[in-house]
Amino acid sequence: MKRCLWIFVFIFFITGCQSNENKDLKPPHPTITVDNQEISYAMGTYSWTKNGKVVIADSASPAELVEKVKVNEVPSGKTILINFDYKPSSIEIGIWENNGVDLERFNTHEFTLPEEEGEFIFVIHASWDEGDGIYAFRIKTINN
Repeated sequence: MKRCLWIFVFIFFITGCQSNENKDLKPPHPTITVDNQEISYAMGTYSWTKNGKVVIADSASPAELVEKVKVNEVPSGKTILINFDYKPSSIEIGIWENNGVDLERFNTHEFTLPEEEGEFIFVIHASWDEGDGIYAFRIKTINN
């Protein structure tokens, strides 16, 4: 009995002392806004390196990622702003269509929504020296 107690204490101590360092190994999260309204998004596939540790996480497709994300209704033609506290070295944006996306590199962290009404899934691919990340969000454009 005493031996079982020591084994239990040892296991409890070991699991309690494990580091949570990997939970912080993710790319920065963006703030996505239109007319000061924050847009909900989901984080997808990413890779990140910090202090010699590497995390690679795979995810579902952008269409599946945003299934439970709020659809944001926005007037068509508005400008979407993407802000990271830690600025990426490059940013690409595209619309998810037919199980794929054509990403376009942007020099600024903003883009204009389509003029036509409809629901769109946008994909952002941001890159840093430490890694990269995919972010997806849904917009329903409406005409005023």
